[in-house]
Order: sequence, then structure tokens, then C-alpha cells
Amino acid sequence: MDFGLKLRRTFLSVLISLCCSSPLLATPVIILVPEESLFPAPIADQNFPRFALSFPLYLHQEIDTLQDDCPLSLREVLEFGGVQSLFRIEPKEGHPLAFELSIGAGVITLFDSFEDKLDNFGWEGSGFLTLNFKVTQQVRFRFGFHHLSSHVGDEYIANYGVIELPVTDQQDLVQGDTYGLNYVRDSLMGGISFYISPKVRIYLEARYSMDMLRYMLCYNSFPWQANIGLELNWPLFEWPTQSWYLAIHTSSYQETSWFPSTTIQAGQVVNVPGSNQRFRFGLEYYRGRVQIASFNHNDSLTPTSWENLQIEQYFAIGAWYDF
Repeated sequence: MDFGLKLRRTFLSVLISLCCSSPLLATPVIILVPEESLFPAPIADQNFPRFALSFPLYLHQEIDTLQDDCPLSLREVLEFGGVQSLFRIEPKEGHPLAFELSIGAGVITLFDSFEDKLDNFGWEGSGFLTLNFKVTQQVRFRFGFHHLSSHVGDEYIANYGVIELPVTDQQDLVQGDTYGLNYVRDSLMGGISFYISPKVRIYLEARYSMDMLRYMLCYNSFPWQANIGLELNWPLFEWPTQSWYLAIHTSSYQETSWFPSTTIQAGQVVNVPGSNQRFRFGLEYYRGRVQIASFNHNDSLTPTSWENLQIEQYFAIGAWYDF
């Protein structure tokens, strides 16, 4: 049996088993459009839908701008998006178990208007549909479908001519001779969130892409992705809705030999009680593969080794709003 089909059947049977849990079916309460999600948004995950504006100063960058002797590069990242729970089912009383259907969508854009007048490097759109489960106050799960579509910006192509258009030979794309005009991942996903204490949370997530790179066909044999994160909060007692935070998020892809692309954020967060809404401002550090996935091209039919991987590094100041 095809492994992908077997995985999908296992995934569906787990969902059915959880949905049919007796505490929920005995005395269910249905809440339409709940304001607070059962599965908290990962703070330092750059691909999670939210509103944001940040200014990364690159210590090392890999996107080709046809410039020499440019060790530092200041750019802008704009993000638009959010997450909304559609409905929730939970017992009337006496049991923490609950589940909900949640949807999210967003866009990330990378600009370089300060130095090169390049404007848009590229953009990524993402969306997901998940079932979120609360097993206890400390343990949450989510299962669902995630879509990621990454594109090289038209202005980048037009102004710098790095990519020759039109691509006349499909084999050019198969071998990775261009950046790849479209990078697509349609993935089944499963994750767990665990509160070690009210101030400390860890989470793990795995994704299996069913239709990964439509135009970068050499990667189709390497569909796995893994995410891991750690979050710490220190409340400000004079302002109960505010706290200092430190968040670490690492993403690893089978296509890049599981290199740990890591984001670290630190700053202050202001929460809106009883909802997903929170405003953050602070500093961010990143070291890993190029943020816009279309630029992570490869010229072989094997995963990119750590020695050959294009690694970028930056410090940034930013503001983030989870909606």
C-alpha cells in the first residue's frame, strides 16, 4: 500500500476516534466562533498567519542581488493574516476535554527598498484547516491540512533578470537550474502543545507533504518537515495582561538534510484576555535557510547537504500582532 495513503487513513481514524470521545457526546455544548483557540499560536514561527512589520539587518544573505562587497543588508518583512476558530464542542461541566475546528490564512512578503530599490524579493501565502483538541489544561493536540505557496517576486525578476523567462524546458526546473517560480507544499500536519508550567510551553509538530514542489520535482521524494518550539513568559505583576517573553522555534526539512533553521524572539507581549489577540514588540534573531522557500533551489536529485545549503543570518526589530 502506498505510504501516503496509509498515513492519510491512519490520520482520519485518529480524528474519528477523538471526535467520538464519550465525555463530549454525553453532554455537549457547542460554541460558535469562540474567541480563544484551544491550540496557542507559536510565537516565533515565522510562517504562522499574523500581522507584523519587522526590519531584519542581514549579517549574511544568499538571495542574489547582483551586488558585490555588500556585507550588511537592511530589509523589510510585512505579514498579513490571522486565525479563527469556527466552532467548539465541549462538555457542560466537570471534564477538560474539548475540540474545535479552526482556520487560518496569511501572506508574508520580503522587501529591500532601502538599499537596492529592489522592492519585492518574493512572497509566501499559507493557510490551514485543523481540528484542535484539549485533553487536559496542559496538553493540546491539533491535526489538519496545511498549504504553503512560495513565489519569487515579479519586481525581482524584472529588475534583476536573475531568472530567465520564459522557462522553455521542464527539465530546467526538475534539475533546479532556476530558483523555481512556484514552491508548493500541501501537507497533513499533527502537533502537540504541552505546558510544563503556566510560564513555560513546548510544542512539537510533524508535516507530510502530499504534493510538495510542483515545479521543483527533484524534491518530491523528501516530503517531511518537523517543527519544535519553546516559549517562556514572565508576567509583569503591575500589569497582569503584559509579560516579558522568550521564544525559540526551529524548523527542519528533509529536503535540506534536516538543517535546523532557528528563530529566537525576545520582548514584551500584551494579551487581550479571553481571546487570541496579543501584541508583541521586541528583537528577533534568525539563522537558517532562505526565508522565501522558492530561493532554496537545488541542482541535484538528493537532499541539499549542510555544506551546500544557503544559510542566512540576521538580527531584527519588529512588532507582531496575533489576531
